[in-house]
Amino acid sequence: MENKKTAVIGGGASGLIAAYFAAENTRVTLFEKQKKIGRKILVTGNGRCNITNKNIDKSRYHGHNPEFTESIFSQFGLAETEKFFSSVGIPLIEENDGKLFPASLQASIVTKVFEYELTRRNVNVQLHRKIDKIIPENNKLRLITAGHDGEIFDSVILACGSRAFPAAGASTSGYELASALGHKIYEPFPVILPLNIPVKALHTLQGIKWDCGVKVLYNERCTASSMDELLFTAYGISGPAALKISRSVNEHILSGRIPDISLDFFPSLDEPDLKNLLNNLFIDKNRKLSFALLGILKEKMPEVILSLSGIDHEKRCGALSEKDREKILSSMKNFRITPGKPRGFEEAVAAAGGVAVDEINPATMESKLIKNLFITGELLDIDGDSGGFNLQFAWSTGAIAGMAQR
Repeated sequence: MENKKTAVIGGGASGLIAAYFAAENTRVTLFEKQKKIGRKILVTGNGRCNITNKNIDKSRYHGHNPEFTESIFSQFGLAETEKFFSSVGIPLIEENDGKLFPASLQASIVTKVFEYELTRRNVNVQLHRKIDKIIPENNKLRLITAGHDGEIFDSVILACGSRAFPAAGASTSGYELASALGHKIYEPFPVILPLNIPVKALHTLQGIKWDCGVKVLYNERCTASSMDELLFTAYGISGPAALKISRSVNEHILSGRIPDISLDFFPSLDEPDLKNLLNNLFIDKNRKLSFALLGILKEKMPEVILSLSGIDHEKRCGALSEKDREKILSSMKNFRITPGKPRGFEEAVAAAGGVAVDEINPATMESKLIKNLFITGELLDIDGDSGGFNLQFAWSTGAIAGMAQR
């Protein structure tokens, strides 16, 4: 249907790929409220654009119905994503943990290629255009913007993204538009971000990095875990290990539950091996405990870890009782800290919550409530782990919605 008009609201990852595919069969207008498209793409993967991940699986996704992703990825998954980017001149290369990046390692290349491809497909890109309202009219949709009476489209793809990282243009506009049309919105909360730990002594470790095993525990049940680099900060913890568990921590706290975070400073050693290592360090009976531990920990770490575990770091090794040794071993393998109030969307890579996916047809991304309205990407109640998983969901849902325009 050559004269069919499709509007795409949002010029992020999901909206861009939706516009690309929709333009094969319809006349597409893309509305972006910022001064340029793909602003959030530019900051992903530290400016290198972590496009996707080799380990795409529903277990890496969260929300009230993560099974929704199975249908999505069976239609447009990793293989289709790699093929798409190769077809537009962006071959992907693999780095650690299955992360896939553009071979150029520049996020700006991705946005430039989309600009070129959308121009080539005659997509009308409208910048600085914020959609204030969507009004259904006779199976079509009228878009209202400031200073305009409105324009009618045969279909609309809502790809506004989430609240995460407002410095790149994120806002609540997508939730508001979807909610006004009757869609259920699960309250968004920030994920993949640093964590507040309100313990001043821990803040003295600011700048220290350490490879840790990290677990989130509630009533001694593990609800999330990671093994990666941890960065101590002036307010708590950051680094990949903290970011990977932040969703579970924040979900607990916002639900009124206070979890524990357990740090294993020696994840590659089991307790008997670490116990032997510690006993060897304690052979010199005149050494202070904190000095003896400098053989295996960075400066400042022994004093802070021992003090917060209720162990006198000034004690001489010769004065250590068997109970002391057990407490030291426990502080190395199961150091407990309690998280504080979640940090804000300003620091979040992604947001949990959003439009209930039970109200979306996964075969097309069309709303089950409003005919010819399609909803994609991070606006939906699906969020992925750190490492390219959220972008993959954006590419997949955007592509499916775009290809559904006929």
